[in-house]
Amino acid sequence: MDLSLQVGKYDIQQLLGKGATGTVYLARDTFSGREVALKVIEVEVFRNPEFGKMHRAQFLNEASLAGKLKHPHIVTIYDAVVQEDSGHIAMELLTGGDLSRHVTPETLLPIADVLQIGFKCCGALDYAFREGIVHRDIKPANLMIAQGTEVKIADFGAALLRQAQTSQTAAMGSPYYMSPEQIEGRTLTLHSDMYSLGVSLYELLTGSRPFDGKTMEELIGRILRDEPAPPSSVRADLPKDIDRIILQAIGKRPEHR
Repeated sequence: MDLSLQVGKYDIQQLLGKGATGTVYLARDTFSGREVALKVIEVEVFRNPEFGKMHRAQFLNEASLAGKLKHPHIVTIYDAVVQEDSGHIAMELLTGGDLSRHVTPETLLPIADVLQIGFKCCGALDYAFREGIVHRDIKPANLMIAQGTEVKIADFGAALLRQAQTSQTAAMGSPYYMSPEQIEGRTLTLHSDMYSLGVSLYELLTGSRPFDGKTMEELIGRILRDEPAPPSSVRADLPKDIDRIILQAIGKRPEHR
């Protein structure tokens, strides 16, 4: 890779990762000297005739939060530039990876660490909702680790700004972690994010998801109708007191969570 590449005021230093809609680089702000994680959206993404409009809306959502969400457990967005067919977002640089590495029985974190992470995420989601935002895509891959149990929620691209007038689509989000009301296209509140966090904690505690399916239809049917197995029945050394917390978080009805 050409390390002399520059995007706006940012010098690209290193490739950090590549996703379906863009690339994340380690970059240096040439004005302040600060190192950042720079998400660059590919031109082809915005030009895609089928999904371009949706991805642009997601990107604009995330860009609109630059400088607005200030919480110790939410990734800080420093700067954003959106152009007709491209854009970039400069974010807080975190090097601890995300929690998707800890969702198999062989890679689970200590129970106490998962509970600490869950507690901190609850505070961050409550703050975001008070600021008018429902994340809509909480999952282990969007929970970043700074160090130890210091977690930061990332990727507000699918966020629903409750005061915004932009159209939203239920397609945003990840099916395994979607609340019943998100699947059904109903109005979302903080309780939907609570559900997604509950599913994430279930997975981080047991190494398996509460609902699965061989097809999308089967998965959705189970989310809408089935009752999950208590976490302590999946992992024998889990205290049964945890069952009540997790099962309440992933209850079918928002008002019961």
